Amino acid sequence: MRKYMVTAVLLVFAVVTIGTYYAQASQETPPNYKLTMVQGDASLVEGIAVYGNYVSKDSTFGIERAYITTNGTDYPDEKSAISQSLNRRPMKTQLDRWIEEHRQFMRGKTNTSGFYENEEMLAYVNATVDTKRSNDPSAKRNAKLSISLLNKQKNNTLEITSDINVDHDISDMYVQNVQLVNQQLVAMVFLNHSAKGYVSEPQIIRVNLTTKEITNEPLTLPGAKSVAANGDNQFVRLANQNLDHTDQWILSVSKDNHKKAYQVDVKTGQISPLTFQGHEMLLNNIMNAYGQKIYFLQKAVSSKENIGFAVVSYDLVSKEYETTLKNTNIDLSENITYAFKQDHLYIMGYKNFKGNRLYVFNLTSGNLEYEGKVVSTEAANQAEDEANMDLDFIDLDQF
Repeated sequence: MRKYMVTAVLLVFAVVTIGTYYAQASQETPPNYKLTMVQGDASLVEGIAVYGNYVSKDSTFGIERAYITTNGTDYPDEKSAISQSLNRRPMKTQLDRWIEEHRQFMRGKTNTSGFYENEEMLAYVNATVDTKRSNDPSAKRNAKLSISLLNKQKNNTLEITSDINVDHDISDMYVQNVQLVNQQLVAMVFLNHSAKGYVSEPQIIRVNLTTKEITNEPLTLPGAKSVAANGDNQFVRLANQNLDHTDQWILSVSKDNHKKAYQVDVKTGQISPLTFQGHEMLLNNIMNAYGQKIYFLQKAVSSKENIGFAVVSYDLVSKEYETTLKNTNIDLSENITYAFKQDHLYIMGYKNFKGNRLYVFNLTSGNLEYEGKVVSTEAANQAEDEANMDLDFIDLDQF
């Protein structure tokens, strides 16, 4: 009897497999796209991808997700579940490269913002909150800090852990950025209060690599909240680029439909409110910090809605403002698609509500250094294929 059951199971499996194969084969084969250069420096888009939605006739929901590079198109939904879980992105990310070089050290480490790297070391800072809650609102919750340090030259590791107490209503902690100052790892961490509202509270974690001592310093931001009362909402964003080495953190705080900005000295923890006197409206724009400058991305600087943009820079040292870039003809669409990488701005151009062009601008010179277009390689249906692809994300492999 058991023998017949095994045979029956194998037969059903074979039928389902063959049926699935022919069903998939009969479906529309989505077109292959490539990111092709119209003008400029092709090295600026090496190793990046643009994501979009292809309007498919056979897709259950009418669209298929597509990842497009200079080499071609990857449709993750057409992969097996196992393949999707292993890698959903078409290019190597920074995490992938670290895993290849330091596989043992990288186990279980997934938050790119928790890393710091230089020529001698690769460090990782992680924070977790105990899920157990007390009925006593005055009670503290347990949280754990874990620090891993890899000496690249000696290929040995140092592990440091510490338990700390956090407020009762802290639901989670996220490491946002890690720096190295005088043999101390210094991390910016956000603690999220969520029992009676949602308030993100920034703190600094310092790890002495010599004594292994760990200290945490709450940041008292003038005009910002550090606890959540009924209905309070406060969102904090770190404007610095991921993995950028810096001595100044720039925080943007949104509270009660108002925005404030703060400069935090990594070494001392000193807080300086950034008021942008005479230019307060800049706070309503997209902020990004790199080096000693803060860049503000402003939409719709022409007379037509969603057409054109400008980038205004603020120098943290000289306190001077400069319009480093102004464009009056690129359609950004209502939902702007952009990414910053060091002193370059990657931005998507739209036509007839479809994103199809990628532009790369140098924020120092203001020059356009790359223009690319997503093109279908199917000559017979090229125009139709390109009209059916809408790009909506730029992946610079930073996360």
